[in-house]
Amino acid sequence: MDSEIDTKMVIANPIYDVVFKRLMDDTENARFFIETLLDQEVESIEFRPQEYPLAKEITETLEHLQLPGAMTFFRLDFLATIKTVSGEHQKVLIEVQKGKNTLDINRFREYLAEHYKRTDEIEIPGAGIQKVPLHIITIYILGFELEHISTPAVKIAREYIDLMTKQPITAKEDFAEQLTHDCIIIQTSRIHGPIQTELDALLSLFEQNYFVDDYHHFKSYPQSLENKKVRRMAMTLSYVAGSNETRKAMEVEESIRRIVEGYSNKEMQTIRYELHQTKQVVAEKDKVIIEKDQTIAEKDKQIAELLARLELS
Repeated sequence: MDSEIDTKMVIANPIYDVVFKRLMDDTENARFFIETLLDQEVESIEFRPQEYPLAKEITETLEHLQLPGAMTFFRLDFLATIKTVSGEHQKVLIEVQKGKNTLDINRFREYLAEHYKRTDEIEIPGAGIQKVPLHIITIYILGFELEHISTPAVKIAREYIDLMTKQPITAKEDFAEQLTHDCIIIQTSRIHGPIQTELDALLSLFEQNYFVDDYHHFKSYPQSLENKKVRRMAMTLSYVAGSNETRKAMEVEESIRRIVEGYSNKEMQTIRYELHQTKQVVAEKDKVIIEKDQTIAEKDKQIAELLARLELS
């Protein structure tokens, strides 16, 4: 470990679900996290961690390993009311997902599909309380690097364009808002360098360097803590790092991750094998069709020759 690193503050790695959940259990931490990433004022926020079951094959493996308390993962969701640039108050569902490799993409898509089904009670002027689909914002915290985007944080936002004039449209429609969503992607391995903005300060907590253990569960935090909100988050992560219960939960989560990734890799190998077998079957069928076509062509030639002989006779 670099001797220049300040080891006074050791924090738990927030890339782990169990750590991130403890961090976001604090409403002020959650508000700062969301406001900084969205660059919008959050008027109210409610953290809604939800458990989701693992595949049967995985749970059977966990039972065999005597990890009965690890049969679910957390889905990390927020229900927030944000104040838009135009001054409107908008209730949104914010989905936060973390992934270590591209195999997580299918999991992200499954969560998103479920969220598009969710509704919430919202007061509509002139119509009273109505259950309507929530607007969705997704935040992905990645442990792998995207190929073509080098920035540690990127926002992928929708834009309304008039196809007739090619000009942007500033008005928003619920129809479009409920069928599309904005996305923020954080690449933890690309977080480094000096802190110049509040966003830099927030992201520094997720930087994947300065680890003090071989498993990357804990790291020294070398940055200054002049920002009070970042200091609050760092203190929370430091407290979490000192909890034996959290340490055990992180080890269990790591075990689940390895099993899930092994299961996913096995699943992908099965899919590739089945695809290869299907291609071989299709190739064999194509070969049979070609041979039949050649046989038919040969018979047609023979029939034509016989007809020609009959005409001559």
